[in-house]
Amino acid sequence: MTLTVAINIDDYIILTGDHRLTIECEPFTGLPARTVVDDYKKIKYWKYGAITVSGDVLLMYYFHEVLEFYAKQNNWDFLQVAQVARAMYLNDDKPEQHATGTAFFSLFTLGKVEIIHLSIKKNYIEYETIKPMHAHFSLFEGTPDDPIYQLFVNSLRKIDSFLNFEDFYNYHTELLRFFYTRQKRIDDSITSSFDLFIQNTKTGQGFMQTIEN
Repeated sequence: MTLTVAINIDDYIILTGDHRLTIECEPFTGLPARTVVDDYKKIKYWKYGAITVSGDVLLMYYFHEVLEFYAKQNNWDFLQVAQVARAMYLNDDKPEQHATGTAFFSLFTLGKVEIIHLSIKKNYIEYETIKPMHAHFSLFEGTPDDPIYQLFVNSLRKIDSFLNFEDFYNYHTELLRFFYTRQKRIDDSITSSFDLFIQNTKTGQGFMQTIEN
């Protein structure tokens, strides 16, 4: 499964995604299944920042492609983008009940970066801009009343709380390491290592790094 996190820390946004895990099992051996983690990145660069998706793979592939096409026309109608992607998916004779997914993506336009959370549900599509000092999570296991999410958000710190960017970055990297390790205890299908994309909300400059855990 997938664990992705989208965070707005005012002067910076962060996107994270765990790594792809596959399970291999040989017949009639009685041996335990072997797990393999590869270097496939669930976070992709795009012209305006980065994007990570979860849910039905084909549906969200279409969403990414349509988003890129609309962006070239300077069209930011995200609901229409999702509707077109969903129509393409259903035209491939895919089951309607599988047409669900989530996208987190950053968008650098008009001199600032916003981070968008878009959800394609069975009966509706919605999106919102993630507010400063907020975090959104996409995961398979977990319950909304788990205190870990509130603890995580309460632990976010603006860059002016630190002496420099390096301290700010290292602090939030360790916070995310803790979160991914903790979530792996309740969901073996995610990986404790993850990719992290960080982007300055004023300049649009950003980079991605693999965080070993």
